Amino acid sequence: MKRNRQRLLAVGVTALLLAGCSTTGGGTTSGASQDPGVQEWATSVKEKYKGTSITIAAQTHPSTAAMQAMTADFTALTGIDVRWDIVDQNSLKQKIELDYQSGNAAYDAVMVDGFWMSSFAERGIVADVSQRLNSAPDFFDYKDILPAYSEGLQEVDGKSYGVQIAGETRFIGYRKDLFDKYGKKPPTTMKEYLELAQFFNGKEDGLYGTSMRAQKGIHFASGLLTLMYQFSTGFWDPKTGADQIASPENVEALQYYLDLLKTMPKDVGSYTNEEALSAFASGHSAMWFDATAIAPTILNPDSSVVADKVAFVPPPSGPKGQFGALAGWGLSLASKSKNADAAWAFITYMTSKAKAADYIHNGGVPTRASTLQDPQTDAEKVLYPAMLESLDKAKNLSDQGISWLPKVEKLDEKLTIIGNYCSEAFVGNLTAKEALEKASTEIRAL
Repeated sequence: MKRNRQRLLAVGVTALLLAGCSTTGGGTTSGASQDPGVQEWATSVKEKYKGTSITIAAQTHPSTAAMQAMTADFTALTGIDVRWDIVDQNSLKQKIELDYQSGNAAYDAVMVDGFWMSSFAERGIVADVSQRLNSAPDFFDYKDILPAYSEGLQEVDGKSYGVQIAGETRFIGYRKDLFDKYGKKPPTTMKEYLELAQFFNGKEDGLYGTSMRAQKGIHFASGLLTLMYQFSTGFWDPKTGADQIASPENVEALQYYLDLLKTMPKDVGSYTNEEALSAFASGHSAMWFDATAIAPTILNPDSSVVADKVAFVPPPSGPKGQFGALAGWGLSLASKSKNADAAWAFITYMTSKAKAADYIHNGGVPTRASTLQDPQTDAEKVLYPAMLESLDKAKNLSDQGISWLPKVEKLDEKLTIIGNYCSEAFVGNLTAKEALEKASTEIRAL
């Protein structure tokens, strides 16, 4: 299994960076074939901002690469020069914060992880773009971006702070061959998911029930968040922000996850999303519950031994209802930008409906309904319907005023603390209740 995992990770690394949901290609389309609305808009922009230079802070990512491939056409159309400062994810957040704190901020637009958005908005690092969205040109079509993203990730207190450029929810992949062989149907409830995982665990040599992420710290917390909202309203009260980490509902959710982990590979305590994906794609688990953005690796015969044996279904329902995860990246205006209008023109062009086909062609991750409703490849025809349905379930959370990524300060640090204690419960050192109580106590002391 270790040898298979190494091979799969080497082949699937691009898809693991939220790239998978797209059809990749080389280069972009020619500026000569632009949508007439884009051409007219660009002419106006060029008259105002020709010769302006803007700087974009971004992480190494397929959607970043897609925008880079489209940048030459944008500059030819608008006369706006684009400079990129591209770093790894861990460095990006710090660089954006340091730039904001400096006396001579350099960034005009910044790529923002959904985990950071609430903090960035509250601290004034990114600008409110609500009015700009309201007056955007027709070819942009903001309403076409899935509400799960536009409302669930880019809004804070009713104001918009960016445009989604890459996103994901989570759904269940399952082995059709095994389910057919044993007369089973894919799960529709959390109870069924656990029962199926228990049924398949050890049913065949080397086979486990399911695969998820459970590495100590943030990955364990992320795995728990995958299913937690089916049981509770979250670690913090969505209305007041009050700590409810150790609530009975959250204890129930954690205990469910601990029971589920018993059906997974023995080394699941070391799993991030990569190892969880590898276990399923190498044929060692009957199910998999993780990110839509990396699912294409499972359907790629070069990186998966089960490529032709898999189907996908949305997250099962639980005691609180049927909900879905929501994460991803947006592109925001830096609040201290010296060229905000030119930077907004860049965001408008890159994230518009008119340029969506080019964006996807160059490897961008789809965020628009029109894209997901029009699958082109065989893999997309398998993935997109389940993705759309899963994103609809993710929207159920925002409809109830709940953010899948809790909008609290120091979220990464707090989730890491929760994941650390939950991992102690996984290895048997604490009960589920004790783990969440200790996490709550430490977080209150921050």
